[in-house]
Amino acid sequence: MQELFENSGAVVLITDEKYNVRYSSIAVQSILGLEPFSVVGKSVFEFAPPEKRDRWRECLENAGHAKRAEIHLVSAAGDDLYFDVSVSNHIADHQIQGMVIILHDITEQKRQHFQLEKENKHLDQFIFKATHDLLSPIHSVMGILNLLEHAGEQERSRYLQMARHSLFKLESLIDEVNNFYRVDKMAVANEKVDVKSLLEEEIVMLKNHPQAQNISFELDYEIATEVFSDSLRLKTIFGNILSNAVKYSDSKKAHSYIRIEMQAGEKEIVVTISDNGIGIAQEHIGKIFDIFFRATASSSGTGLGLHIVKDTLERLNGTVEVQSQLGVGTQFKIHLPNHSFSNQEEVFSVGEKGPAH
Repeated sequence: MQELFENSGAVVLITDEKYNVRYSSIAVQSILGLEPFSVVGKSVFEFAPPEKRDRWRECLENAGHAKRAEIHLVSAAGDDLYFDVSVSNHIADHQIQGMVIILHDITEQKRQHFQLEKENKHLDQFIFKATHDLLSPIHSVMGILNLLEHAGEQERSRYLQMARHSLFKLESLIDEVNNFYRVDKMAVANEKVDVKSLLEEEIVMLKNHPQAQNISFELDYEIATEVFSDSLRLKTIFGNILSNAVKYSDSKKAHSYIRIEMQAGEKEIVVTISDNGIGIAQEHIGKIFDIFFRATASSSGTGLGLHIVKDTLERLNGTVEVQSQLGVGTQFKIHLPNHSFSNQEEVFSVGEKGPAH
């Protein structure tokens, strides 16, 4: 029986009638990070977080016959683990004389389930808000067309300009939604990237933006090694942050700037994008990456750009720090891994967020 327990790959515990452990299989070490001998004599309730112990106890105490349940435990390293639990009462069995508790690790399945729930909720919110934002400019244009039918020559030009603005907003939203899903579905690549050229190309395009006419772009870079990452996703990250810096520049200031500082080392790329635009109120900084969030009602943006930045950074295992002061300006500090020190041929499977094995 012991050989069967040890080869099962599951955590097997045998306890006395008070649920103190008499035997533990070696899987308790590989799965929970505990030495088998260290758990002998301890109560099984010590394995569960305090808020889960009542449920754990109920599961065990109701085990008059074979019973199955699910339990959340915490490993020695502090990781959340989930188990499908089988409990058999063999107290009366003269060979076993105990409760046999078998824990099958279902952590990966639970994580996938949680991720699916999160994505479904995210999709519901996305569809609801996208539908609303798509309909808004359409309704606006329809109202303007009604006004045009009865407008004089002098008013027609103004109404046409209003309609053009609404359609431009609609086009912008559709482009961002399309870009979001295109980037979302593509495989994450690991390729040599000329980050300096990529940033310079973004700057050239942004200089044509009407709001960028009085903005000076400053680029300061220090590249100690070659950079390996995903060029499309880097372009998405930098493009959205720089575009926001232009959109939220402060026209009241005599001198507007967007400063880009970049450092590339063997293991990390750090890009800092600073501006002296209108800034972000402190109460809004924690929300700027939420989907469709706009910090100001006068915003011309769709509320998708920074959400795309955060999602794309997560796929590249990167992070971003934001500092801002209303009326002073904003700074985004982006940290990205540089894969130049690792296998340069490595690519990621389509739709996955990690390396293919």
